[in-house]
Parts: sequence; structure tokens; C-alpha cells
Amino acid sequence: MATRITATRRNDGILVLQISCPERRNILDEASYTQLIEGLAAAEADDSVRVLILTGTENCFTAGNDLANYKALAEADSVTAITFLRRLHAFPKPAIAAAEGIAMGLGVSMLLHCDFAYAGLSTRFQLPFTRFALSPLGATTWLLPQLAGHKAAAQMLLLGQAFSAGEAREIGLLTDTAPDGRALEQAFDCAARLLAKPGEAVLATKALMREGQAEAVKAALDREEQMLLARCRTPEAQGAIDAFYARRRHP
Repeated sequence: MATRITATRRNDGILVLQISCPERRNILDEASYTQLIEGLAAAEADDSVRVLILTGTENCFTAGNDLANYKALAEADSVTAITFLRRLHAFPKPAIAAAEGIAMGLGVSMLLHCDFAYAGLSTRFQLPFTRFALSPLGATTWLLPQLAGHKAAAQMLLLGQAFSAGEAREIGLLTDTAPDGRALEQAFDCAARLLAKPGEAVLATKALMREGQAEAVKAALDREEQMLLARCRTPEAQGAIDAFYARRRHP
């Protein structure tokens, strides 16, 4: 079953893109990324949309990239997930994330490209790329050390160490935490505050903030895309992914 991306336009100028396939922990496949890219394009083109909210379901933001995508990348020359993150980083309107439950891999990377991010207190975060003999994507290797510092980022990226919502807030990955089940409510509160501001001034200010990062983020996205494609072609990565599937078949 493909992961569904549900787009809901509200009359108040907010567009909500929801990752909605909880039976698969909202993992993201190729179709999901295509839907997300289309959703971003529609939101950018629609002048009635002033704020974007990205969210998952009640107990899961997203478990990240479908491992089947990584298997297929052994024969690919580009990464659709990175195309999506490029579009998210370049999205000109305010983007807010609301996470509950778990945010893994690309789910954490998504938060780095949003202007605001909220999560329930019990939400757990993890970047388990090295577990599967892979390398990170989404400019995470540049953006996360900028936020957390090199040593904290090394724990998260090299060791794949899980971290809490409180820790995510402390390093600046989250704007704030919320009682469990209320992250989306906080996202809507933030959106309402943005909608009360002069719209053109908000867009101009975001553009200036992004411009200072643009070259470094683009370079990191490009580096990570090439490294990930190279990693996916290695026996080490293919073997790690095969071993994961084997453990699931024969626990």
C-alpha cells in the first residue's frame, strides 16, 4: 500500500500536507515524494495559501525513507527524496512542521528545512543512516552541526543515537514541544500569528534568511546526493538492507 499524502486547503490561508499511512509508520516511497513535490508546487502557486503545515498522523510523523527506495537507487542517477527537500528548502512561504510519536531519517531532515517545528513531548528522533551502511541526505550533514555543534551531531549522525523532543528543542531542531497529541494545535497557533502579520513582509524576511544559506545548503544537498548514490551501489549497503529484510521475515 502506497503512503498517502493528503492536502487540505483551509479558508484561513493554511494548507496542510499530511503523511497518512500509519499502518506503514508513514514511510515515504517514490509516490509519496511526488505527491509532496506537487503539493509544494500547488501551495507556492496559490496566492490564497500563505502558510504551509507538514504533519503526520496521531502517533507517527514519519519513519523516513522506504528502504526499497535505497535498493532501487543502486541503478539511479538522482534521488527523488532530495528533489523534495530542495523544493521544501526553497519554498518561499512559511513552513511549519508538527510531529508526534516518531521522526526518523528523512523525517528529521524535513524539520531542518521548516521555519518552525513542534513535537509532542514523547516524540523520538533518530538518524539511523549508518546502521544501513548509508550516508545522510537533505543537507543534514551541514545543517545539523550548525544547530547542535559537531560533537552532538556526530552522536546523532555517526552513531545514529536516538534523541528526545526535549533534546531536539534544546539544540534548536524544534521551536517548542507540546503535550502529546497537541503539536498540530501549536502549529495552527503559530500559523495564526503569521497570518496576522503583513504577508509581503513575512515573505521578504524569509527570503533574506534563506539567501544567506542558499549556496551552502545547495552544495550540501548536491554532495549528499552523490555520496548516497555511491553508497547505495556498495555491497555493504545492499547487504545491510537485505539483512534488515531477512530479520523481519525471520525474527
